[in-house]
Amino acid sequence: MKLLLIPDKFKGSLTSEEVAKAFTAGVKKAGVQFTSHYIKASDGGDGFMNAVMHYKACISVQVISQNPLGKTIQSYYLYNQESNSAFIELANASGMELLLGNELNPMLTSTYGTGLQIKDAIEKGVKHIYLGLGGSATNDGGIGIASALGYEFLNEKKEVLPTIGRSLSQIKSINDSNVSDRIKNVSFYAINDVTNPLYGLDGAAYVYAIQKGATREMIEELDFGLKNLDTVVINHFKYSNAAISGSGAAGGVAYGLKTFLGAKFYRGVDFVLNLSGINSLLKKEKFDFIITGEGKIDSQTLQGKLIQGVLELGLREKIPVITICGKLDVEKKELKKLGVFDAIEIQDSSKDLEYNMRYAADLLTAKTAEFFSVLQK
Repeated sequence: MKLLLIPDKFKGSLTSEEVAKAFTAGVKKAGVQFTSHYIKASDGGDGFMNAVMHYKACISVQVISQNPLGKTIQSYYLYNQESNSAFIELANASGMELLLGNELNPMLTSTYGTGLQIKDAIEKGVKHIYLGLGGSATNDGGIGIASALGYEFLNEKKEVLPTIGRSLSQIKSINDSNVSDRIKNVSFYAINDVTNPLYGLDGAAYVYAIQKGATREMIEELDFGLKNLDTVVINHFKYSNAAISGSGAAGGVAYGLKTFLGAKFYRGVDFVLNLSGINSLLKKEKFDFIITGEGKIDSQTLQGKLIQGVLELGLREKIPVITICGKLDVEKKELKKLGVFDAIEIQDSSKDLEYNMRYAADLLTAKTAEFFSVLQK
């Protein structure tokens, strides 16, 4: 049996490498004769730069930046000399991981720190900038990034507003007279893992702001603010990107990158799988199963993230896909409609979350062994 492993991390408990190791241990425990090939993938969220480094020769460029609340931090991005490209992970300077739980508040957070990373890359002469979106603590529509590159967002008194979520509803005009012409010579790519529009019930605020610390009242204000930003953008630039699939990614950062920097959208899973050379691999090798998964599989898992991309790959190549997860929060029959061969849920429902996360590797190995023991009968 030949297995192609393309798992995501189990956030908070296992890296994708650890998932693959525990899985293959389970297959071996079941007594199955097999070979496996592991692909380090990412959907563009946190872990994006690790995936890039796995396939491209890059150096780490250190930058003094700011965290989502404006505190000075040491950050970095990757540079590939061969293609004169920078790879920046939004979560590195604007991520939830940089804040304590009680600090999460998308009304007060900004992507300005990521903008400082982009500015540094541009000043060093980089011509291609790839931004992995995901894991952000922000809902600022990308105005923080834009501000670091010279854009100003003004209220009705023509005062420059701080580029935080709370300011979105106060923006009345945009000043772009201080934006460097050097931006025009740089190609930007938003590595984007979701399909949500900028605002509305399926938009950035209503779908994602709650996990960033927003209350119901904040969500409504942020959604109104994103809509207001787009209204101002229409008045200033005479076009709108709000309804484009994926513009709501990372609190609207994808919208901001496209609007202010002319970024092209590139689905994260496709980008990293292309880096991995998977098409060449599939021409040479025939696999019996593709294995993918993440910590929790739910309805959001099926909206442009890694698992969806792997499912599409499996359908295209006619290779059955097995998903593994800590918790399965969608009916198996729904997954099977999408082409999933079967799903393995590893949690021990008699234990609490802390136990399941601590012993995730052992649980994964045991449940995998159980699954393959039945499969080969």
